Amino acid sequence: MTDLNQTYKRLAKLLSGSRKTLQEVCDDLGLDTDAVDDEQLAHFVSECSHCDIWGTTHRRDEDGFPVCVLCFSLVGS
Repeated sequence: MTDLNQTYKRLAKLLSGSRKTLQEVCDDLGLDTDAVDDEQLAHFVSECSHCDIWGTTHRRDEDGFPVCVLCFSLVGS
């Protein structure tokens, strides 16, 4: 049995700082995209709703969407 936390950590490491799609990273790792729980993945990494860069330190805007630090400083809350 595969440790799910390790799988999500690996996904987060490959996604973080990139604009790759989840499908591209899952293909690189040989994972089925349908097996990835979006809510579980969000505990490790999220995609900026403005620039699509994945990161681990995104803030939430007023609508609750993840925004990277750069976009947050440009567009505000």
